[in-house]
Amino acid sequence: MGLNGDEAVAYATKQVNPDVVAAYPITPQTIIVERYSEYVADGLVDSEFVAVESEHSAMSCSVGASAAGARAF
Repeated sequence: MGLNGDEAVAYATKQVNPDVVAAYPITPQTIIVERYSEYVADGLVDSEFVAVESEHSAMSCSVGASAAGARAF
């Protein structure tokens, strides 16, 4: 199995299986978000995938999830 860097990050995150993933697809990490959303859609992880409207929203969502005790990415 050959992976590029972005795919490797998505795969590693799949292994961790965080509780919440807040993601905004923007270059250069779009592939990470796309690949991880496929894992969620295929039922390979049970993370709550939150598609947010900006990088700032992703950080806010992650901070809130962490403050509530969730493992966030």
